[in-house]
Amino acid sequence: MNRRHFLSTGTVGALTLAPVAAGMMAGAASSASAAGTPSAESTAMTTADHNDFLAMLSRDTTVLLLTDHQVGLYTGVRDTTVGELKHNVVALAKAARVLGVPVILTATMTDGMWGPIIPELLAALPDVEPIVRSKINAFDDPRVVAAIEKTGRRQLVVAGISLEICAAYPALSAKRAGYDARVVLDASGTFSQDKRIAGLARLAGAGIPVMDYASVAVEMLGDNADAKAHDVYGALDMPFATLVWQVTSAAAK
Repeated sequence: MNRRHFLSTGTVGALTLAPVAAGMMAGAASSASAAGTPSAESTAMTTADHNDFLAMLSRDTTVLLLTDHQVGLYTGVRDTTVGELKHNVVALAKAARVLGVPVILTATMTDGMWGPIIPELLAALPDVEPIVRSKINAFDDPRVVAAIEKTGRRQLVVAGISLEICAAYPALSAKRAGYDARVVLDASGTFSQDKRIAGLARLAGAGIPVMDYASVAVEMLGDNADAKAHDVYGALDMPFATLVWQVTSAAAK
């Protein structure tokens, strides 16, 4: 039998068996339904109902956790610029405050190699007392967990340095504890592209949504007719939006 003949008969065989396989699958689905076993369709619906990627953030149910935005750690950031990272995390903190979203600030080894929290972030959160801890995973510190629980909120947005450890670890632990956890990519940073890729892969494998700082705030805003909209966009300080506003203002003169 030559190769051409084999391929031809193999294709015919597959086409011949397709209706039989389809019938067997339909019969199995029918039997499963009759036996009370969830069908594929109902399973898919159940999965969708519990898919965190489908859930929208609300200002009434969200708490923001900022971990280890410290001077020493910023010196090692290589996947983004220090200026952009500072801008984004400070803007996120300011927008959260405008919306009345609680912010928890934590750091580690502040009197050692990682140094103090960046002054721009402290200035944006003057009434927030940082929780200084020794635990690498912020969610392993009872004070951090207690601060989150005290808010009574179940949507946890995390940003930290580094992405794959200081942001990812508490997000993973929070999800395991039943929280709807998210990580803010452009308000987090890390020390190489490989670390960035590894962190994102782990979050994806755990089903933890990754968002950007502006989308987090806009999603919690929800309505551009809201009285707080102008202040939220002002806090976000998106460069392109500022340029559009400047052009519009100039044209109106």
